[in-house]
Amino acid sequence: MALNVTLERQTGRLPAEFTSFVGRKAELHQVRRLIDGHRLVTLTGPGGVGKTRLAVRTATRARDAFDGGVYFVALSGLTEPSLLAQAVCDALGLVEQGGEPAASRLADHLADRRVLIVLDTCEHLLDECAALTEALLRSAPGLRVLATSRQPLDVLGEHTIAVAPLGRPEPGRADAADGEECDSVKLFAERAAAAVQGWTLTRGNRDAVVRLCDRLDGIPLAIELAAVQLRTFSADQVLKRLGTRLFQARGVRTSVPRHQTLRAAIDWSHALCSAGERLLWARLSVFAGDFELDAAEHVCSGDDLPAEHVVELLTGLVDKSIVQRADRGGQVRYRMLDSLREYGVERLAAQGGETLLRKRCFDWYAGRLRTARAELAGAGQVGWLAWFGSERANIRALLGYVLPTAETATIRDAMEALGRLWMLHGMAGECRHWMDRLLETRDTTGEGWSGFLGVAALTMVLQDDLGAAGELLDRALVQARAEGDDDTAALIVSCQGVAALFAGDVDLALRLLGAADEVSGDDAAGDVLFLLVEVFRGVAYLFKGDYPAAVAHAGQGARTGEEHGELWVRSYGMLVCGLALWLAGDLAASLERLCRSLRIKRDLGDELGMTLGLEAIAGCLCSGGEYVRAVRLLGAADRMRESTQTAWFGPHHAMLREIHTGKAMEALGERRYRAAFEEGGRLAPAHAIRDALGEPPVPEDPADAPAADACPLTERELQVAALVAEGLSNRDIAERLTIAKRTADSHIEHILSKLGFSSRAQIAVWITEQES
Repeated sequence: MALNVTLERQTGRLPAEFTSFVGRKAELHQVRRLIDGHRLVTLTGPGGVGKTRLAVRTATRARDAFDGGVYFVALSGLTEPSLLAQAVCDALGLVEQGGEPAASRLADHLADRRVLIVLDTCEHLLDECAALTEALLRSAPGLRVLATSRQPLDVLGEHTIAVAPLGRPEPGRADAADGEECDSVKLFAERAAAAVQGWTLTRGNRDAVVRLCDRLDGIPLAIELAAVQLRTFSADQVLKRLGTRLFQARGVRTSVPRHQTLRAAIDWSHALCSAGERLLWARLSVFAGDFELDAAEHVCSGDDLPAEHVVELLTGLVDKSIVQRADRGGQVRYRMLDSLREYGVERLAAQGGETLLRKRCFDWYAGRLRTARAELAGAGQVGWLAWFGSERANIRALLGYVLPTAETATIRDAMEALGRLWMLHGMAGECRHWMDRLLETRDTTGEGWSGFLGVAALTMVLQDDLGAAGELLDRALVQARAEGDDDTAALIVSCQGVAALFAGDVDLALRLLGAADEVSGDDAAGDVLFLLVEVFRGVAYLFKGDYPAAVAHAGQGARTGEEHGELWVRSYGMLVCGLALWLAGDLAASLERLCRSLRIKRDLGDELGMTLGLEAIAGCLCSGGEYVRAVRLLGAADRMRESTQTAWFGPHHAMLREIHTGKAMEALGERRYRAAFEEGGRLAPAHAIRDALGEPPVPEDPADAPAADACPLTERELQVAALVAEGLSNRDIAERLTIAKRTADSHIEHILSKLGFSSRAQIAVWITEQES
């Protein structure tokens, strides 16, 4: 899981948009009690009845009972059943680089942990969810699963709860029973007050609200859609316009009354939209997850819907609660609830434009991916990684549809770029899945395919499938040379060098990595994967015992990354350089490099980099005689390694561990070693990293923490604010803290917003006041 908001990855955190909650005290108590006594609890019911909100609220309350974590897995946008286990791995932050299947990785990770997983929206993947859940529950005794679905999973031991609509009022009563309004009226009143400033529930409008909530069967989504209409109509007018439509639902595919009610309520909301809003609603359904305005304007516009009108129509849909804001990392994004998106999909299919719109949507992403590939080796890297983290659900959903039909050049170029993004995010498993799909369904022997083949083969190398990788690399190199593409040929030769390193042949790795550097053209330096060549040469020299050469090459890799303005390769270069300096005996210089690398990896949310950084710093501490602290970091790194499932340096990596683990065991004795190691395994990753960097610990006991209103800024923001007070520019701050300038800009924007200031001078004055 990312430890810094700089790069917000899609993880299993409980979604904030579902934490607002009205009523259901009895249901909350019942579900919470059932989770304690049953390993699988499934909340069933129609769309819009509140299953997800109840599950999230229950999971939030149950956090303290699950020391291994509580994770939310959103499945509504997953259209590829075979990626279910990978989606759960993503939610748990399990970054896969080896060849182990995702389901096995999950089972291993969960085996000794007490964890609660919320599987949300299972009905379209019912068989797959049932099979995976059954397998995980069998192998992980501490696991509990809370699922939401329109029908049960039918797994042995499953306990199902039919989520009922909210409590409905008694029409005709002048006052609430016992002075307490029922839950459906409470919800309507809350949403109406949010929609219309100053609106309150009064004796004058209560009867209309009561009748409206009764007519809507207490279904939360239907009530929310009705409440937002108070922006235009009075409660009486809403009730009159609703009329008998709820009993004349069009296109209903079920006889269940509650399904009819919800469908009719959505029909009714649809009818209240303008023609342009209805058209945009249908077209926005092509996005499986949340989306940005630029994408909506490009994908959804056309002759009948000018791009310049999209923002106005989108605003209208937001006002009507059809679309919701779903901001990520300070960026404004939008999403639709599943029921409303499904409705839009039906409307789009009825219009006959679904296939064309999916193609248009993928073409939009393909264009963005081409730009990302060109800028991934530069200052735009952090931004593109964050963008991909936000768009993964949309791209993943589209790939299943367009992989067999997209134009050859479009899908080839898009997959080359995606391969780089997947690898920088540590998603070799998903990368391999789609690469194999493309290799199976397309003729990749023609001109222009060598670059894709090289990336696909590198993915195989990272999964230790060296035989398949070797065959593909040989074919790719022949194609690249036949086409006279020196840059791609150089990249492929470098991949062969990495494969040799993973196979343990250091001398061959050095020859190939050196040859790659010699045959590359000027444009090769613009490829983030080729920037790694010097870093891997440093690794090879490290394992040969030539530490000066390792420092020289890894240091050059770090400098090249810095010259390009990128951080991912730069920080790996620092890491390898630090390892070489440690083995050479220069502990001070080693720690300086390693700490700088770890800070960058923390800002990037690079779990693999953080794991390697903790191990390397532990080695330095061990060499300096700080055995307990070193072993504690090793324990934390081992726990994090369960997420990454790789060493990334090939089979020689274990040698680095043996150097200091044996020394620490001898110094501490087995009992003290084991105690320190287990203590580290219990540390939260953020705390372990702070320990490694020598930063003061954050108090875990709420009683020891500062008051909530004592300071609105995070520790990193306080650091940035202090540097602003010193008069440093944003670029100077970025260099001082070893972060991207874009990150520094973002921090300062957050500081100004939180403090309510408009200038840097005000920040400086505020810092002075805090220090006085």
